[in-house]
Amino acid sequence: MIYAQADYFRIPLLDGQFGVGQVFEVAAGDENALFCGISTIRADTTTDIAPFDLPDVIAMVRVQDTAIAGGDWPLAGFNQIPRFRSVLNYNGAKALGFPDMPVLEPAVIEAFTNAVHGLYPWDAFGPLFDQIKRSDLDTPPKAIR
Repeated sequence: MIYAQADYFRIPLLDGQFGVGQVFEVAAGDENALFCGISTIRADTTTDIAPFDLPDVIAMVRVQDTAIAGGDWPLAGFNQIPRFRSVLNYNGAKALGFPDMPVLEPAVIEAFTNAVHGLYPWDAFGPLFDQIKRSDLDTPPKAIR
């Protein structure tokens, strides 16, 4: 599946609904890595996704493109990207080779997204989910501790 900057994608949740992410940048330091925003928004297959406000974005991550390219995370339209550079020096991080932002596997992001929505234990991966979420935001209120 072909994807592009600003595309929304659906991340499967354990209850049959979806979390929503958005491609902020393609080829994020690696031609198979995407820089994405993961939101707190839940959707089903018919939900029209409105542009994210920055507080909706719980995490900004580099993730392997395999789940989107393979169709496991279906594309769900596209729209403007939130002004994420106001909370992250993306160009500086990219110039330095993303020293604090490893490329994550889709399964980790699926587990994280389920934890955001209270469907998976927040501490299941030790401190990893706290490291993935934006440091300027609190742990999601639905998170199971």
